Amino acid sequence: MSGIKKIGVFGGTFDPPHSGHLKIIKESLIQRGLDRLYVVVSGDPWMKRDRVVANKHQRQEMIKIALTDDIYNDYKKVCLLKFEINKDSPSYSYQTLEHLKSQGNINDFYFIVGSDAAINMDKWKKPLNILSSSKIVCVPRGGISNKSVKNKLLEIHPQAQIHFLKNVDEKISSTTIKGFIRLGRGFDLSTEISVPHSGYLQYLNENVYTYILKNKMYL
Repeated sequence: MSGIKKIGVFGGTFDPPHSGHLKIIKESLIQRGLDRLYVVVSGDPWMKRDRVVANKHQRQEMIKIALTDDIYNDYKKVCLLKFEINKDSPSYSYQTLEHLKSQGNINDFYFIVGSDAAINMDKWKKPLNILSSSKIVCVPRGGISNKSVKNKLLEIHPQAQIHFLKNVDEKISSTTIKGFIRLGRGFDLSTEISVPHSGYLQYLNENVYTYILKNKMYL
């Protein structure tokens, strides 16, 4: 790992993982020129305990399926990091970054986070550690302006380096997918009309969907 310079870290619950997550991974690799990107499944997401449905091992397996399917050629630089799911304590991003920094001579970390989470980073555990040890790559979400996110992060750490991804406007969320699975129907966001189960596949990997059904998740 000594020759790797630019490392992306993308954490999340991935409950379930969908096309929006994969788009973020792909665009982060391209736009920031990353040498490697670690996908980190939150083991105990302390800020989302009331919203997470699948257990950590199921979520890890789903993102693994999504990344190793037929689109894998786009993700050869992507690795799954099990640091957080192997813990029995809450998942804190600053600890994950510290863990990665301790592994070798890696100089440049890019912490990938949605704007909706970034604007509340002052409520995270040791946000200054995150901002001082990595560059922030924000994913625009929820109509939150880039300026407001940048100003909020600079309040925490005036020397923070902040970038914003382009072309990653999410039209789907894990919460929406879970809702439609629970209702037993597919969906097409362009029409907002219920469609057969094949409608899932525009946003949800077919093999991930098969895994969800096999394990009777989100019902």
